[in-house]
Amino acid sequence: MAGPLWRATAFVQRHRTGLLVGSCAGLFGAQISYHLFPDPVVQWLYQYWPRGQPASLSPELQRLFQEVLQDIGVPSGHRFVAFTTFTFQPVSAGFPRLPAGAVVGIPASFLPITDTEEPVVVHGQQVDWQSPAGARLRDSLTLSHAAQKFALAREVVYLESSTAALQALPAPACLVGTWALGVGAKHALGLYGGPMNLRAAFNLVAAVVGFVAYAFSTDSLTHALEAWLDRRTASLSATYARGGVEFYEKVLSGNLALRRLLGRPGEKLYTPSGNVVPRHWFRIKHLPYTTRRDAVLQVWRGGGHPGGPRGTLWGPLRPQPSGGRLPGSGVKQPDFTPTHHLGSQ
Repeated sequence: MAGPLWRATAFVQRHRTGLLVGSCAGLFGAQISYHLFPDPVVQWLYQYWPRGQPASLSPELQRLFQEVLQDIGVPSGHRFVAFTTFTFQPVSAGFPRLPAGAVVGIPASFLPITDTEEPVVVHGQQVDWQSPAGARLRDSLTLSHAAQKFALAREVVYLESSTAALQALPAPACLVGTWALGVGAKHALGLYGGPMNLRAAFNLVAAVVGFVAYAFSTDSLTHALEAWLDRRTASLSATYARGGVEFYEKVLSGNLALRRLLGRPGEKLYTPSGNVVPRHWFRIKHLPYTTRRDAVLQVWRGGGHPGGPRGTLWGPLRPQPSGGRLPGSGVKQPDFTPTHHLGSQ
């Protein structure tokens, strides 16, 4: 065993710079790959398939998406492809400035229901729409026009800002930092002249510290980006801010309905306030929905919009409709799966 181990150690010592560069490039590429080629991958994962056939994007959803793009003032050269997704929240990936463009999945629940007999399965259980929890879940799927626009605009702002590239940086950065600090500490402590077992134990400790640093930096960056996206989207206009408050209220209400529908498993998934229970005891990967709602509410009450009351990130905001329409009171989809930006979670 000592022979192969020593040979591996010697190989790493001789080629450590090349291995480090290759590892960093691999980590960065793995996290950003589906943003570079989003069209086949993301649409294949999240496409809505009613009755075994992929659902085409309806004219209503096409008009809604185009309205959001016009409100934000997206340049005509930026490429977006929209499709219908089975999820409750929109999904997105890609870089609009690149030839491959970006894709945005618009939930089928944004459309009025046409078949009240269509079964809806939530975590393996069919929803009873006549129960109090089922009625609350159905109501949470009913979003006003303003709330739908906020949900889509948040995805467009995310894609236009290219924050996906920023989210891919912590992994290679932490790898380089762990390697540099580990090598420096071993030189300072004289471990290179000591037994291999001692160096192996030190490397293990350094790897654990590096992972903790990666988890902390990734979660902190995600929290900051989510807060920024919410504020930016809500600052487009009072209509978007009002829609954002409603959107997060509906998400919380839907989570509470799921918590009751699922019974004990639901209590492990959602808190009494409607937030998602963290899956890891030492990590909180995303901002709580209550925090995001309160931040949007603060923007709405404050009335602060960059560049004036109708300012945007990329140009003047088009006039907003004063009222909002309500879609149907249900959803025709195979599952109810809250999702977030790809790559942020």
